[in-house]
Amino acid sequence: MNALPSVSAPAPIDPIVDTLLRPADLEAYAREMPIATAVLPRLQALLLAEETSIGDIVDLVMIDPSLALRVMQAASGLRSGGRQVNSLADALLHLGAEEVYRVTAAFALSRFLNRPLRCYCVGPTEYWRRSIACALAMVDLAPASGLDERVAYTVGLLHAMGMVFIDRHLRCVGAPHLRFGPMPPDQLPRAEVMLTGMNHARAAAFVLRAWNFSEDIVEPIEHQLHPAGAVHHRAMASLLAEARTVAAELVAKLPPPGGDEPAPLFSMFADEWRASLAEQILRFEGSPV
Repeated sequence: MNALPSVSAPAPIDPIVDTLLRPADLEAYAREMPIATAVLPRLQALLLAEETSIGDIVDLVMIDPSLALRVMQAASGLRSGGRQVNSLADALLHLGAEEVYRVTAAFALSRFLNRPLRCYCVGPTEYWRRSIACALAMVDLAPASGLDERVAYTVGLLHAMGMVFIDRHLRCVGAPHLRFGPMPPDQLPRAEVMLTGMNHARAAAFVLRAWNFSEDIVEPIEHQLHPAGAVHHRAMASLLAEARTVAAELVAKLPPPGGDEPAPLFSMFADEWRASLAEQILRFEGSPV
């Protein structure tokens, strides 16, 4: 019989602390997140639009003054051959509609995705990279299955957001030192359930429904751990399960941000596709490649 996954506590925890994560807790945490009112309505409008409106992009970018600069920097690295981009309009022209959505969505959500997850022993850079890597892999894998690339990108970008709420919950209930012990990825959801009563996939689905995301995004995230359980969007859930594995492999091999110029990426990865994904991730970060 396989041993149950372990949860370790480096510091003493009050035995009366209740770590159960309830729907009311998730509702409260979801309301606290600034992206719920500032970013998500505009992001969903872009997701649903048949054609991306430059006006909608500008509205979303102007939420955060630093976002326009980041979009312009991304345009310089991704599409202009290194030429300086001097305006937001110039950036949008170089990126193209689909790249505009990807870059804007990623950077608009960066404050949410770029944070430490203490109970998982995951730093902000690692969590951000996992999210971006999964989103980029989803985009490349989606066409072979006849799936919408923009939806696939969004699913990949948000797939691990449930970890944010589990981490937040443990800090709020007075158990900030509780840690999930080292374990294989397939055992982590069981450990989450043992500790909080739900895994991160279920937590993410609950919050996304509270934020009125459509089921073509929510259901694949909810069933990413067991795609066969998805009723209407099983193909997207299966794709997410594959992309999560690819993302974990990529992030484990990427050089630390802000360091010296990395070794040639093609020498670090098993194939050209993974090297190409790694290059895109580093360009998102503004690293030399």
